[in-house]
Amino acid sequence: MKEIRKLLIANRGEVAVRIIETAKRLGIATVAVFSEADRGALHVRLADQAVLLGPAPAAESYLNIASILEGANRTGADAVHPGYGFLAENAAFARAVQDAGLVFVGPSADLIEQMGSKVAARELCLSSDVPTVPGSAAGTDGELLQWADQHGYPVMLKASAGGGGKGMRRLDSRTALENALPSARREAEKAFGNGELYLERALVNARHLEVQVVGDQHGGLIHLGVRECSLQRRHQKIIEESPPVNISDLVIEGLTESALRLAKKVGYSSLGTLEYLVSGDEYYFLEMNARLQVEHPVTEAVTGLDLVQLQLEIAEGRPLPLSQSQVVFRGHAIEARVTCEDPSQGFLPATGQVLHWRACPYARTDTGITSGDEISPYYDSMVAKVICWAEDRPRALRRLSHSLRNTVLLGLPHNIDFLCALLEQPDVASGHQHTELVESLSWQSPERNIYQLLAVVSAINLLETPSPHPLAVSPIEYRFEDGAKVKVQGDRYLVGEQSYRVQRTGDGLESDGVRQSCEVAGNGYQWWVHTPDGTSSLTLLPRHPVPQSQSAQGSLKAPMPGSVVEVMVEVGSQVVSGQPLLKLEAMKMEHLICAPTDGTVVALPYGVGDQVEVGRPLLELRSP
Repeated sequence: MKEIRKLLIANRGEVAVRIIETAKRLGIATVAVFSEADRGALHVRLADQAVLLGPAPAAESYLNIASILEGANRTGADAVHPGYGFLAENAAFARAVQDAGLVFVGPSADLIEQMGSKVAARELCLSSDVPTVPGSAAGTDGELLQWADQHGYPVMLKASAGGGGKGMRRLDSRTALENALPSARREAEKAFGNGELYLERALVNARHLEVQVVGDQHGGLIHLGVRECSLQRRHQKIIEESPPVNISDLVIEGLTESALRLAKKVGYSSLGTLEYLVSGDEYYFLEMNARLQVEHPVTEAVTGLDLVQLQLEIAEGRPLPLSQSQVVFRGHAIEARVTCEDPSQGFLPATGQVLHWRACPYARTDTGITSGDEISPYYDSMVAKVICWAEDRPRALRRLSHSLRNTVLLGLPHNIDFLCALLEQPDVASGHQHTELVESLSWQSPERNIYQLLAVVSAINLLETPSPHPLAVSPIEYRFEDGAKVKVQGDRYLVGEQSYRVQRTGDGLESDGVRQSCEVAGNGYQWWVHTPDGTSSLTLLPRHPVPQSQSAQGSLKAPMPGSVVEVMVEVGSQVVSGQPLLKLEAMKMEHLICAPTDGTVVALPYGVGDQVEVGRPLLELRSP
């Protein structure tokens, strides 16, 4: 047995914070790693030591194996925890850590090679009588096209080396597959350092369930129940829960039995998750994630176990502290992932400064952000997870909805209001969700209410006139981009024909005797306000209008900072509305920019590989 005394966490964000917290509780010193973009990040501030890996792009920092090992050597770390994402399922990384004489907190390199590869895991299933979704081997573009032509569409295109939706596409035709292959390979290469792809037959309206297993180095192996992960967007999970509902005991038994059988066959140790698609009473193995999962807190909530602690103890060579019969499942837990993205714009990731962050005090919140942090375009858009437990599912759903409504994130778009609305969907409330439900829903941001408007105006007015005297102050009119107008004189606020008496309180404002909790933050002309009804963004119009000539007619502006990875037109090209023009890569995903109208391309300021700042014109069109 090798005792871990100093642990290097080869990751960032909320998972790094989570591992640091457990390590500190166990008396283990911690070393964080960071990129130039994460110098002031929470995980860096919490660790005992921190090592700079390199520039912001993941390929030059969090995917740089040599820099990580050098950091471990410089700080005297004796173990490395990979977290999830990045190098967590990279066999070469695990082998390099072990060859350096360090403890790798996870399965062996050989096991990662066998089970971390989606294709190799599928082959193991075929030899173990575990049903799998019909699929191909990893192959060239030509081989994948040939397989799809033979087996039919729709198909799922997937990365062999990792999960999280990176490189994944559902494709309904040969043309769609041909067009998707280059970008899917780029995404997989950037996310995992491996661009291998394979295909599976697409199952329509299936459910996504997974079994958490844990094994030690002495042959001990147990499962820790089944999680439901069907609510997804862009093939990435956003809500997870345990146990699943409306699934027969026969299916649950089949899932856990097959998961243990597969894990036992390879002598699996450490944490691992085996994922399945379920259609009716039939289930199909998808893949095994040979690592800690994002959704591990729901399993912790229903079992009372600390999965990171289990990982660390297994890595030290300790036996499992309990048998299968000693695992007690209690109640229901559900987790929601908070992401900086705009659901009304196809879940477009957002970047910018977190002006104000406050986690709900009534729920467990795992996060890597604090107020003042910058959300960069280089990493995943997830910034927090909110986890709630209750005696049964209805009460767990109610607690999660309430906790989300009391989670405050101001400064950039996010999905919190969308998550609240999703939890109220009849199919979700009744437990009949499936993998295509989220993207079948239409979504518009909720309309702001009068309290949100009054809260913003009162905050602006307080800044402009910090000590107003009701009789001495001349009326001031505030106008907003959405057409709202508020005239203020002293503590009287006129909105349309309605007059309100407004006073600030410690936690919000009081309007004509009604108190409303609210939190407000502003940056220039952009203001954000949160009330229990949701979050709104309002753009204040300047007192002196900006000349219109500053905005070029017909230009398409970058929705976020990113890198141009493909240009599909050239100067002089005739395009029609909706035609793909170029692809912008940001937050480890590629985003297609399409023509908003018919026209002619008259300028292309950027080429492949160029970095683009948010708001910059990507190209210019001239109307016919």
